[in-house]
Amino acid sequence: MEFDCWTGIKIGEKSYIIAEKIRYKEKTSDDVWTEYGLITEDSDARIWLSIAEGGLSCSLSSPVGNKVPKGYRLHDSGTEVVTGVWGDTDASVGDETEYEQYESTDGQETFFVEHWNGRRSSSAGRKIAAAVITADTDMRPRARGMFLRAQLRDLAVNMGSGLTAVAVVLLIMYGIPDFGTRDWHDVRRFVNMPYAQHERLADAPYYAENEEEGGARIYTAHIDAASTALDLIEGVDGRVQDAYEDLHDAEHPLIVRTQTELTRITAAADGTARIVLIEAPPDSAPAAEKLERGYVLMRYAELVRTGDQRGRAAVVLQESPKVGPPSAAPADTASAAAEAANHTAARAPTTPAAEETPRRTRHLVH
Repeated sequence: MEFDCWTGIKIGEKSYIIAEKIRYKEKTSDDVWTEYGLITEDSDARIWLSIAEGGLSCSLSSPVGNKVPKGYRLHDSGTEVVTGVWGDTDASVGDETEYEQYESTDGQETFFVEHWNGRRSSSAGRKIAAAVITADTDMRPRARGMFLRAQLRDLAVNMGSGLTAVAVVLLIMYGIPDFGTRDWHDVRRFVNMPYAQHERLADAPYYAENEEEGGARIYTAHIDAASTALDLIEGVDGRVQDAYEDLHDAEHPLIVRTQTELTRITAAADGTARIVLIEAPPDSAPAAEKLERGYVLMRYAELVRTGDQRGRAAVVLQESPKVGPPSAAPADTASAAAEAANHTAARAPTTPAAEETPRRTRHLVH
């Protein structure tokens, strides 16, 4: 049982929007669970849905005071570690904290205690059956609108004063048009805050962030390297400065460079990929080396950037590096073969961009 951020969900007859999603693991065991921060159209106050054991154990709760209810017994305790985050959250992969889980005598009522940064926070709720949890497709347009309002609110904060900030505030107050993710990216570019690769990596549920290495951000992609490169190009609307297979590196990584970021994507034996993201350095490669780069990925970026509806397959049909630099040589055989495989793969799913708000209470069920 898995749901994405900024989609609708129904619990019984009540409809919610998933604004936050956090995946946890017990530090000393293999126990894992997912928590969804739910909001309604009327309130941003979080209600927490915890799902463990593939849906065999579910609970619904909300923040309360820190006093454990009379008659409750300690059911479990330990240390929880964040292994994945999506949506409107301040949690980060690698965060960990101690917790206690209490239950009523009949085991149906729950009380959770966590100790984030030395502060105790609690939530109380009840166990529910997985059968009452369903996707609510009718909430999708409204969920998208709430997602965009959250984006606009953060833009207003980041931009400070000025006419643009005033316009953003007016949009928040009086409503926003019904536009999609691509239109939202256009708004970001208009106010000089274009979408970034690290945001795409935070958005999509098939990317997991790992510990940094030497200042570089490290991710695991649960899709192959070729699909990862295409997905990142799509995520920044094709607005890349370069995208190619580095044949001078023994691992033949795929490189995606924007004005501010560079990702290095290498394939793993199990079909996944490793992503290293750094601040984009100047491209100091010799001109002769640049001429050896294949431009299949760059041709695909052009299709995405111009809104070409033919999709990934159109790149394979092109006979020459039409949108590559005039001096660019055609893609080499190895690069073209690897990249051509991309276009026969299913298009990676897309999800809205994650935004950040102060941390809120989290809880779990084992």
